[in-house]
Amino acid sequence: MKVVLLNPSFNRYGGISGHGGSMIPLNLCYLAAYSRQKRPEIEFKILDAEIKGLTHEDTVEETTTLNPDLIGITANTCVFDSVIALINLLKTSLPAVPIVIGGPHPSALPESSLRDSKADFAVIGEGEMIFEELLARIKRGENDWSKIHGLAYHGENGNVHVNSPGTLIKDLDILPFPARDLVDSSLYSPAPTKRVSLGANTLIATSRGCPYNCGFCGAQTVWTNKIRTRKPEFVVNEIEECVSKYGIRSFNFTDEFFTGNKKRVLEICRLICQSRLDVSWACSARAQRLDKETLVAMKEAGCHEISFGIESGSPEILNRIDKALDLNEAQRVICLTKKVGIISHASYIIGYIGETEKTIKETIRFAKKLNTHIAAFFIASPLPGTPLYHEAQRKGFLRREATWVDYSPLSNSEAVLRLPNLSTTLIRKWHRKALRSYYFRPKYILLRLMTIRHLYEIVNLFEGLKVFLRIKK
Repeated sequence: MKVVLLNPSFNRYGGISGHGGSMIPLNLCYLAAYSRQKRPEIEFKILDAEIKGLTHEDTVEETTTLNPDLIGITANTCVFDSVIALINLLKTSLPAVPIVIGGPHPSALPESSLRDSKADFAVIGEGEMIFEELLARIKRGENDWSKIHGLAYHGENGNVHVNSPGTLIKDLDILPFPARDLVDSSLYSPAPTKRVSLGANTLIATSRGCPYNCGFCGAQTVWTNKIRTRKPEFVVNEIEECVSKYGIRSFNFTDEFFTGNKKRVLEICRLICQSRLDVSWACSARAQRLDKETLVAMKEAGCHEISFGIESGSPEILNRIDKALDLNEAQRVICLTKKVGIISHASYIIGYIGETEKTIKETIRFAKKLNTHIAAFFIASPLPGTPLYHEAQRKGFLRREATWVDYSPLSNSEAVLRLPNLSTTLIRKWHRKALRSYYFRPKYILLRLMTIRHLYEIVNLFEGLKVFLRIKK
C-alpha cells in the first residue's frame, strides 16, 4: 500500500509570497512517522507542492506518477480554495483513490469541507491515531467508518456523517520523531521576521495546546485548552538528530506557549548546553511572568528571538479578544528581553470586533512605545471554529462574497470582517498606516542598525522589505 501526503500550493493561488516563509509540513511528517511505525509495510511519500512551486496540474501529474492507494491533504482555512481545486483535478485523474483531508479547516467545518471539496474523509482534530486507524481499516478491506472516532465521511445516502470526537494523545512521547527523511530540509526557511540563522531550518513541537482562549486563535480547533508537553530529554534528542542526521542547526518551536512552565524551559536549555549543541532557535511566549534567569538561560541555549502576541494596545480590545494580558507587564517583559540580548517580536491585530479608530491609534502608539525589533500587524481574520468567527457569524459581520483565501491575516484581499463602524477600506488603510508609521521611524531604524550582529539579520531586512513592497496600499 502506498500513501501520498500532500501540502498544496498556496502562494501561487493568492498568497503574498514570502510573508509566511516556507516551513516544513510538520503535521504530515508526524502522520507518516506514526503510521509507518504502526504499519511498517505501508510506503509513505510527502509531496510538498508549496515548497516546489507546483501548479495544481503539476501536483496531479507527480501524484499520479507515485501511484498511490490513498492521498492525504493538509488544509488550513486560507488554502482551502486551492484544496477544492486540487481535489477536483485529482478525482478526474485518480477517481478510484480515496482522499483524506485534515488540519484546522476540516476540523472546524468537517461537513462543509467534505461537501465542498468532494474528499472522501476528513480527520477532525489531532490526526495521528485517527489517520492510522483509517489506514488499517482500508488495508483490511473494511468499509464501516462509523466506529472511527474523529472521522467524517460520506454515507451511502450521500449525507456527511461526523463521528464522535477522537481521543487526544495523553503522552506525546509515544510519538516517533517526525519523518524528516521524507522531505528535503535544505529547501525550508522561515519568514524573514522569524529567521534566526542562515541554512536549513525546521520546526519542532515541544508541546501541544494552550491554556488560554484568545478569540481569534485557531489552536483550539485542533488542540485543547490543556497543554500536553514532551519530556525535555526527548526534545533535545530530536534536536540532536536534526543536527547529526540532517545538518539542521536552526529551529522554530511551534508551541503556542513555550515558556508556560519555567522549570521545563530551564531543563531544556540546560540539556542543550550540556550536549554542546551549537544551535539557533526562536519561540513564542506570553509577555508575562518571564524573568531574567529564564531569559538568560534561553539565550545561552541558542534562543535568538521570542515572539510575543500583544494583539492590541487598547485594554478594551484586549478584553474583547479575551486576552488576559497586562500591558505594563508586557512592557516589562519585552524591555527585559531586549536587555538580555534576544530579538523581540510583537504581533498586533487591526480590525477586531469592537475596534474603533481610537483603539487602533492606541495599538499603534503602544507598539511604538515597546519598539520591538519586529512588529507584525495583521488584519483580524475570523478563522472558522474560533470565538471571533462565531460572534461575527451571529452578528452578520462576515463578508458574504469572501472566499477562503481572503481569510489570510496578511493579504491584498478585502478583509473578511465587515464591521458596522469601520469599513473594510478603512481597516486596510489603518493596517498599512500601522506598518509604515512603525518601520519608518528614526528610533526604530536606529534600533535595528545598532542590533545587527549577523549576516542573516541583513538578509532578513532585505527580504522583509521585499514582502513589505508586495503589500498594496
